[in-house]
Amino acid sequence: MTKITLFWYIFLILSFIGFYLAYLYGKKTTEFRWSEYIAIIIIPILFIVFLILYYDFAILKLFIVSASIGFAAEGLIGFVYDKVLNRRLWTYNRLSIKGYTSYLSIPLWGIAGVIFWFITKLVGL
Repeated sequence: MTKITLFWYIFLILSFIGFYLAYLYGKKTTEFRWSEYIAIIIIPILFIVFLILYYDFAILKLFIVSASIGFAAEGLIGFVYDKVLNRRLWTYNRLSIKGYTSYLSIPLWGIAGVIFWFITKLVGL
């Protein structure tokens, strides 16, 4: 098993633990809580910091580019969908930009970019 494969499994396990803890913490409420949001993103973010320090500093660039492109694409797609079909595809209420995207989605897009990078490493691209 290569180091990158081991990192991938650790990343997945720790991320799912974070998601599950956030689920357990917030399953009785339907409102936004900062503690749940932090519980969802803290483990992947800490692991990405570990990867940056241990594996390669370029992962930080990947995180920033993925976060930026994902954030911009989400806002643009939401805006265009609303203008073309005259209804919202999704709506954000907290820290939103006219309801089309939210600043809270930025770290999630960065995490997604790192996950896609891991997948390309696992399949040999």
